[in-house]
Amino acid sequence: FLCSPLLQAAPLKVMLVLSEGTGAYQEFSTELQARISPQYELQISHVGDPVKDADLLIAVGMKAATALSYSTKPVLNTLVTSAGYAKLQRSAAPDFSAVFIDQPIERQITLVSNTLPEAKRLGILHSSLSFDAATLRPVFAKHGITLVTQLVNEAHPLASALSELLAQIDVLLVIPDSAIYNSDTIRNILLATYREQVPLVGLSASYVRAGALCAVYSTPQQIARQTAKMIEQFSISGKLPTVQYAEEFQISVNTQVARSLNLSIKDAEKLHAEMMGEQ
Repeated sequence: FLCSPLLQAAPLKVMLVLSEGTGAYQEFSTELQARISPQYELQISHVGDPVKDADLLIAVGMKAATALSYSTKPVLNTLVTSAGYAKLQRSAAPDFSAVFIDQPIERQITLVSNTLPEAKRLGILHSSLSFDAATLRPVFAKHGITLVTQLVNEAHPLASALSELLAQIDVLLVIPDSAIYNSDTIRNILLATYREQVPLVGLSASYVRAGALCAVYSTPQQIARQTAKMIEQFSISGKLPTVQYAEEFQISVNTQVARSLNLSIKDAEKLHAEMMGEQ
């Protein structure tokens, strides 16, 4: 006799919402399309486009994350910082998660320790009163590093705040704070650190090319691969995994800056291998 065909579940509908259609957003989109299961229905749109019927929304970048923050559909936010994600208002949706683009603090400390083992006082500039230095200090202390912070505001403009901080520290760590680090300020910050012979640890390869000593960062492609895994988990359980930092990362080192600062440091490949072994 003839058997009835098995009823198959409808394919998972995934909508990718890009903040912009170029640069890192496009790199992420291209990699995700290559990694996501062909069983899923993947649609690609941009901020401002109507949100079509989908089981899962993927917000790529902060602009898209903000636009989707009130959606009642599950949203997985990518290429967003942990601080930016924390600011999003999200109460109505059944599921809301993220893959952060910034690095976990332990990973950043490990880079500093492996690159500059003699650095004992690390500085951070911040513009937010909510910056949680009290929580971070014990984490740095475990590695024998004292955290020194400096608020930048109207009472303490960037130039004077930076000068005051550089006089107290061995290394400056950049954090994702666009009020301090942006295209209008980064050149002067780099010049000031170089003048005071204080190495700057950046956020990306572009920082290193501009004059930072080194950086640990995750590429859009690496985050896209992790996103594909999270989509797969969602398809099985119907729930998004909890927020997470990027699992994969890269290291960049500016050897010319190292020579100018009279520093002898390991190359990027060796640093990466050491940090992978310490995770």
